Amino acid sequence: MSRSTEGLKSEALRAALHTALEARGPLPKVSQALEQLLAKHGGLPGLRPNLKLAAAFGAEIAQADGPVLALLVQLADDPSAPDTPRAFLPVAAAHGLAQRIRAERDAEDAWPALQRLAADERGPVRLGVLDALTQLGAREGFADELVSRTETWLDESDRELCYGATATALEALSDGRVLAALRDHDALLALLTRVLDSVSDAPRSAQRSDGRRRVLRTLGPSMAAVVAAFRGGQKGVEWFRAECERATDPELRAALSDALQRLADVSNAPARPVIDELRAAMEKSQKPLRDAARVRPGHGRGRKSRALR
Repeated sequence: MSRSTEGLKSEALRAALHTALEARGPLPKVSQALEQLLAKHGGLPGLRPNLKLAAAFGAEIAQADGPVLALLVQLADDPSAPDTPRAFLPVAAAHGLAQRIRAERDAEDAWPALQRLAADERGPVRLGVLDALTQLGAREGFADELVSRTETWLDESDRELCYGATATALEALSDGRVLAALRDHDALLALLTRVLDSVSDAPRSAQRSDGRRRVLRTLGPSMAAVVAAFRGGQKGVEWFRAECERATDPELRAALSDALQRLADVSNAPARPVIDELRAAMEKSQKPLRDAARVRPGHGRGRKSRALR
């Protein structure tokens, strides 16, 4: 179960929030006190943002009236560097957007805003979004919606937005609480197959994409968690075996190999013989190594392949 979160305990923060939502002046001016207080208590710069405060802010604003979405978008768009206190503002915004979605208020506008934050290049911001998505996904019905939304994020034409948001979503979907709340297992496996295909079929220029590299790093632990969680009926195991047998891209095979290495250590891991079978399927599909003795001079790469004269 997801943890229960109460609203803001600080009277100063609560008053600043209500002032920002009720005042008639320009939003950037009336929200200054709120932003200063959030930045002051947000835990940045530091090892981790104050996720407890961010969750409390989200709970407080979930049912609020007034220009809530405009305020959250303003906080989300703050461009401050990750080693400054104001980098907490997008973290607070992520929790506010997630709570608005849960409350079924502004959902169609909140999801795209969360997508942009999930692809943010700043580490503390992504931590905040991951926490917000995990708490949301652990609620009944929202794990399946997160799968559906991630499917649409994969269609995004902006490469960094596509891969960056997808990587964060996969991290959330591999959390045990979210997997326990998921009902449509086939949809998640289909999503993972789409991600694998997208990474494998990406053009050479995409190899320089930070978002794509994040997806590759996330795939190993995500697939291990899913295979273990879907062990009942062997659905996850059979899916993983099929992916091992068809994978040819070296980076993709590295991600599958990483998942195999992790599989024995995750909760509810398959039995050792099952893992050995999956490893055998992976090894069987490996391309045979080239016989160096059969490579003719001039047909390899680099100077050493050239014929001697």
